[in-house]
Amino acid sequence: MTLLTDTELARLGRDIALQVMGPDKVKEVAVVPGLGLADEPVYDFWFQLDQGPDRQSAVQERVSLRQKLREELRARGDTTDVLTHVLNAQDWDKRPR
Repeated sequence: MTLLTDTELARLGRDIALQVMGPDKVKEVAVVPGLGLADEPVYDFWFQLDQGPDRQSAVQERVSLRQKLREELRARGDTTDVLTHVLNAQDWDKRPR
């Protein structure tokens, strides 16, 4: 298994978020490697996004974001699971570090 550095993960998260969401929505990206519920490794991707009022579209974008992150990691030989979290600007500083 090939593990990426925190910097590579953040860059990957930003690149994929820009593809899925568009450049006008993506404000910040952070990644926190950790352990999931079954003590398996996970990457917690945190995104500060400007989301529009269309809730259905926002849900589909989040699903696409997680799916593309998982696909790209697996293509690079990294089988670590992915969690995605979307925050607004007011909640960004409240995320775990």
